[in-house]
Amino acid sequence: MTKKINNRKKSGFGLLRFLFWFGFGFSIGLGVPWYFYLQSLINSTFVQYSWNIPTSIYAREFEFYEGKKINVKELDFELEVLGYLKRDKPQFIGEYSVQSNSYEIHSKGFYYFDQPESPRVIKFEVVNHKIQNLNHQFSRLEPLVIGQFYNADFKNREPILIEHIPNTMVMGLQAIEDRSFNQHIGVDFLGILRAIVKNLFAGKVVQGGSTITQQLIKSRWNYGKKSWFRKANEAFSSILLERKLSKGEILENYFNEIYWGQAGKVSIHGVLQASQYYFSKKPKQLNIAEQALLIGLVKGPSWYNPINNYDRALKRRNTVLSSWYETGVISQTQWQHAKQSRIELRINNSFKNQKYRDAIDLVENQIDRHISDKELRQKGLKIFTTLNPFIHEQLVNTLRWHTNSLGGNLQSASVIANSQNGEILAIKGSKEIFGDYNRALLSKRQIGSLIKPFVYLAALEKLKGFELSDKINDKPVSLKTQSGEIWNPKNWDHKSLGKIKALDALVFSRNQATVNLGLKIGLNQFIRFLNRIGLNINHSNHPSIFLGATELTPLEVLNLYLLFSSNTEQKNTIFIKSIIDLKNTKIGAQKQSAKQNVDRQSLLEIREALHEVTTRGTASKVSKEFGFTEVYGKTGTTNDGRNSWYVGFDEDYLAIFWVGKDDNSPTTLSGASGAMKLWLNWYQKLR
Repeated sequence: MTKKINNRKKSGFGLLRFLFWFGFGFSIGLGVPWYFYLQSLINSTFVQYSWNIPTSIYAREFEFYEGKKINVKELDFELEVLGYLKRDKPQFIGEYSVQSNSYEIHSKGFYYFDQPESPRVIKFEVVNHKIQNLNHQFSRLEPLVIGQFYNADFKNREPILIEHIPNTMVMGLQAIEDRSFNQHIGVDFLGILRAIVKNLFAGKVVQGGSTITQQLIKSRWNYGKKSWFRKANEAFSSILLERKLSKGEILENYFNEIYWGQAGKVSIHGVLQASQYYFSKKPKQLNIAEQALLIGLVKGPSWYNPINNYDRALKRRNTVLSSWYETGVISQTQWQHAKQSRIELRINNSFKNQKYRDAIDLVENQIDRHISDKELRQKGLKIFTTLNPFIHEQLVNTLRWHTNSLGGNLQSASVIANSQNGEILAIKGSKEIFGDYNRALLSKRQIGSLIKPFVYLAALEKLKGFELSDKINDKPVSLKTQSGEIWNPKNWDHKSLGKIKALDALVFSRNQATVNLGLKIGLNQFIRFLNRIGLNINHSNHPSIFLGATELTPLEVLNLYLLFSSNTEQKNTIFIKSIIDLKNTKIGAQKQSAKQNVDRQSLLEIREALHEVTTRGTASKVSKEFGFTEVYGKTGTTNDGRNSWYVGFDEDYLAIFWVGKDDNSPTTLSGASGAMKLWLNWYQKLR
């Protein structure tokens, strides 16, 4: 009997030994690969991690220098869109005042494509539309972000070093999310126990036990459903991460990783983007109340969203402030002052702004080909353009509100540049704010009479002794083309005036006179001339080229007319000024190529003729609206009014407007009754 009992004991111990060694072996067999897997994952996602940072596209920066001609409407608009707050007595970064004609602006500073500029106080007066008594030799406002190139996840993030985050935010995060952060090893076991007890007594979840390290792991690895395995994996990984990174590195990763809200389809990640989105400031420029609001958002960016839930966000912010005071993060004075302040948001709409979509198209069209799509969407490049937000805003409003007044089912497009240096200031490819087709860049249409100044320019160059004061024949033309058809163009008034001055033929846009002059130049000679000045046209045997039977986009027309508007070297347009990487190293820029030289005197003669177009010719309504100012222009119309064009320029701006239908069907418009009306409306907004 005793033997049987001993045998049973032995067999029981044997089973226990088997289970022990089996469990031990299973744990080693599973645990060791798991350990090495997590180590590898931590190395790849933290130690060697490369952030996907979208490329930001900037408008031009607003410059201040003594004697600069300034439009105060433009400056006020710039301050508004950049999120500056108007005060009676500005004290802080991002504030400004206007007293009579005196400005005081507390700029935010920026790392420009050529050099950094620290925040500063800019003071000046506006006298006779010029900057006077400027307190710096040269200053500027930071450029507006007009768009970004995102990766497929649409996460907006730009990492910053922890020393660029206010210390109150760094300590304040720990006070709210993880008070034992500097003592635990990645998992706070006492904190978990405290949370369990509190939740049991409350009968609901009122406190979590996750550390900052665990929250960082959860956010970076984007776990799916909650499970015990996920929690265990998260805890073990947090312990391993604390062995790899310092506490400061973990905090820096956390501030750059965490989700802070949504701007349309773009998710805001990282403290820098959160600060810029909600307050149009950098983190170091935030006051205590603003810092507390952002830290409070970490708990629930949607639930505590100050845009949609002001009272809830205010209560959460004040809870954070009280906690900061209790833990010594801020003083009693700071606490009392901050909790009494209102939430004053300056939402930066550039994160979701599609208003500049056509300008982004132009960037994509003109960017250096050596920059890959991956670099463009993941490497945090900064692209600086020449776009002027104020000019663009006036253009958007003009096309939006006035195109339909010209007739039903019409579309419009426009490009505007600096008339002297060719910098593109605005581009709009449709009358809709968020149009889905960029006609200014992509839509080729016959240009009609816009070609005529180039016929007369070619005549001045090619026909020996020719002058605009010479008489030319405004008489019927009848030509047999290679296809056997008879081509006989008519004048717009269906009259032939006989011998008239070449200047008058151009000013009043006489078709027959222009064709007769063109035939003297010669078709092939004229085409070679156009190619030389940048208009690439394949060989043509049809004389309708003299009347603009060639298709161009508004942007291509702009390039052509820069010949006449510029008083300086003849160049093509430019939009991308500079491209820099995250290290602020210049890696590219758009090259502004020079045009082939055209006789300067001939250009000036045609330019003067274009002035007469606006005083007594087809665009004479311009002088009736604005007086006999130095404004130049040319109307353009194609058969049956299918395309209505107007080019207008002065010493500052060169603008191209087009109106027509997408199906190229007829309209009742001429250049003067269609596109020119849009130009008049836009030009009036600038005065």
